Amino acid sequence: MCAMRLTGYADLFGVNPGKTIQFYVNCDGPKNYKAEIVKMIHGDTNPRGPGHIEEKVNADCDGEYPGRKQVIYSGSYGVLADNRHLQAESVTLQCWVWPTMPKTHPKYWKHGAQGLMTKWCDGKGYGLFINEEGCLEFRVNGERITTGVPIRDHAWHFVAATYDAKSGKAVLFHEPQIQYALDPEIPPVEKKLGVKIEHTARVPFAVAAYVDRLDKGALAQASVPAGIVMAGHYSGKIDSPRLCDRALSRQEIETMKLGAQPGLTERRHSGPTGALSECIVGSWDFSDGINTIVGRDLGPYLYDLQIVNCPTRAMTGHNFSGHNFDWKHAPKEYGAIHFHDDDIDDARWAVDFEWTVPSNQKSAFYAVKLTTSKGDEDYIPFWVVPEVGKAKAKIAYMVPTISYMAYANEHLANNAGGAELLVYRVPIMQDQNMFLSEHREYGGSIYDTHTDGSGLCLSSRLRPILSIRPKYDHFLMQAPWQYPADLHMIYWLETMGYDYDVITDEDVTYDGLARLEQYSVVITGSHPEHNTGSQLDALHNYTQQGGRLMYMGADAWYWVHSYHPAYDHLGRGIVTEMRRCESGIRTWRADPGEYYHQGTGELGGMWRYRGRYLHSVAGTGMSSEGFDISSYYSRTPESNDPRVSWAFDGIDFDEKLGNFGLVGGGAAGTELDIVDTMLGSPPHTLVVATSAGRHTEAYLLVMEDFGFNQQGLDGTQHPRVRSDIAYHETPNGGACFAFSSIAFCGSLPWNKCDNNISKLVGNVLNRFMQDGPLPPPPADAFKHRGRADYDPPTNKKRK
Repeated sequence: MCAMRLTGYADLFGVNPGKTIQFYVNCDGPKNYKAEIVKMIHGDTNPRGPGHIEEKVNADCDGEYPGRKQVIYSGSYGVLADNRHLQAESVTLQCWVWPTMPKTHPKYWKHGAQGLMTKWCDGKGYGLFINEEGCLEFRVNGERITTGVPIRDHAWHFVAATYDAKSGKAVLFHEPQIQYALDPEIPPVEKKLGVKIEHTARVPFAVAAYVDRLDKGALAQASVPAGIVMAGHYSGKIDSPRLCDRALSRQEIETMKLGAQPGLTERRHSGPTGALSECIVGSWDFSDGINTIVGRDLGPYLYDLQIVNCPTRAMTGHNFSGHNFDWKHAPKEYGAIHFHDDDIDDARWAVDFEWTVPSNQKSAFYAVKLTTSKGDEDYIPFWVVPEVGKAKAKIAYMVPTISYMAYANEHLANNAGGAELLVYRVPIMQDQNMFLSEHREYGGSIYDTHTDGSGLCLSSRLRPILSIRPKYDHFLMQAPWQYPADLHMIYWLETMGYDYDVITDEDVTYDGLARLEQYSVVITGSHPEHNTGSQLDALHNYTQQGGRLMYMGADAWYWVHSYHPAYDHLGRGIVTEMRRCESGIRTWRADPGEYYHQGTGELGGMWRYRGRYLHSVAGTGMSSEGFDISSYYSRTPESNDPRVSWAFDGIDFDEKLGNFGLVGGGAAGTELDIVDTMLGSPPHTLVVATSAGRHTEAYLLVMEDFGFNQQGLDGTQHPRVRSDIAYHETPNGGACFAFSSIAFCGSLPWNKCDNNISKLVGNVLNRFMQDGPLPPPPADAFKHRGRADYDPPTNKKRK
């Protein structure tokens, strides 16, 4: 067991001076903990670098606080508060199900069974379940009736159950949509029950779960509905659930099964009319309101379900024809919600303390440092961000928080098959990795799969994200990744004495160009892989209007992301969404028809396949990745071009650039970008340095750059497995400098920032931060305009 007894999160990533940020803490064991605000400078504990560096802020919220255990209740479901119509004497429940883990394990479910449609708790009520043996089961109080036939996973089944209070007769129906030749026949199961339905007050009606217990006190703030703890979370799709207050015949069930009638689109039309319609309690259509967290009821009472913990929507239903792959064009074929036992949209913890940021607080990386007298420690990172129009510096550092959320709490080190082959060594686990493996309720990353093996495509920031922490080394390079890696650049800015503001890509997404236009230069993080369309629009407009962009990493502008609009009432950027489609570096792949985002309705996958090439943003784009060691760069003749030679002042032509560093031992490593005019690099782009010919067989070409597997795709042979440092001008005196390697910033702190990578970055920043347009290039600078992709040196290994 890995005991991390102290964890927490904040309600915001970025907070403006004068505004308040709230903090939520789980302290499981110690009676008290200490909280103090610190400014983060460097988060890498590598002994070859400066080590972990933080500065105390002396905030008015600093102090000792009483500890308390706060629990996360993960697992998605739909819920409707108890009411008189739900307290029926006779019932019919029916729905379509597509289970992914019909046979559960007591280790993951306290009671074993999974709820489908339930108003049941502690032996009272009614409900339709999949039981511990993977068979359909109907419960009336403590009485149970089952088909005894295991329900097939990843297949559609129509299921229904009826109970007539007058006769005591219960009937259970299980009808697979597809019947195979050797499948057993599953006749309806009938049983006379000697009980009447007993109802417990306050027990709600639930879809994809059931009520474990009613509990007041602390749980009232951590569960939905308040004070009610759910269990038996179902994993799989549910489509068209319906509830009636009398026992229907099979013919009536079939009529109800047909759903809304053709041509009737108003909510009040739920299917049958006349006497049959009078028994409807709820008729839920999950194709209505796909971009919401509401399960629309088309029945007479409009009993909408509250959808909790953000399950996956825009999923193909039982009637998917395969003719339309965009749910907006055929919404009735997308009437399914895929629920998961490990979904989470909000930890729903109680607030422990807050900080009103002083109006004069400098924009920077900050964190709440949490400690106990027993040696427990955690950090809750956040950023103080200027309000729009109130920039305090010429330089803006753009924090890639969307990418942080994409990698949040990832489990690849524990769960990815062949992790050792990927990194060419045995991965070393951090405490965070082991804790998350034991506490799946903290949620995973968009690189993970759910418990049922389906891809995880939604990530929330309202939970402890233990991978966004200083001192955290990622298993891929056994070095900092994302947040702690970006502190390499922050340390350099602080050490070299630059004044800078911090903004986030969340801010750029919501504020657009207004967030950027006051700055002379914008500096990216080391790995801004995940981006929204409005963020890319703002960056494009910024550089076209004379702004300067320093792209400090690689594998940027790769995946399409969007923020889920249903959570905007809680704040900006709460939940981000991504779908992995038919290409790109994927740890999972969306099923056909499920490529479009549920929140915005836009096509997911790679920006490249939306016609927005990676290379068009800063001049270079992803070409390869490898995770054994990093390499270095050599200057090219183009580095002597008068357009860019200023960047190498004080650096000899034959110097090895970055043959040192804190990430893999060099500046060119992990993931690499190159210039390619066929993929959007401007034709006047200069390749000023390259790592061609210096990578190992662990480095492989990205799969979107070749059509079929063959030999020769690794760093010892393929000419595209390299990193290009590149420069190009943009209109109105703007420019972009791309350093094109995730490991690059790890070389900046080397030797206390006295090195040639530091010199190169300093030369670029000093020129880019100057007021007014950059000097125009020489008159004959573009005589080679329109040349093909840069022809690098051979990949023959150099001595």
